Amino acid sequence: MRTRERKDLERKIEALVIAIPRESESYDFYMKLAAEYPDEASKEMFTFLANQEQMHQEALERILANLEEKLSKLAR
Repeated sequence: MRTRERKDLERKIEALVIAIPRESESYDFYMKLAAEYPDEASKEMFTFLANQEQMHQEALERILANLEEKLSKLAR
């Protein structure tokens, strides 16, 4: 059972390790667009989207830390 649980945690961790940088890239993308558009509505929209990506990244990092902690306890 522990082997199966370990594999499950490792797969989830792997997915998060891939996803977190993508959130960061999306944040940068939206901030770049916010800087390129002169109208306030576009700036506001892209800044909002960038902030959403930042919140997603922070949430994923918390989940990752939790899963890594569970994996380390499982190794004991």
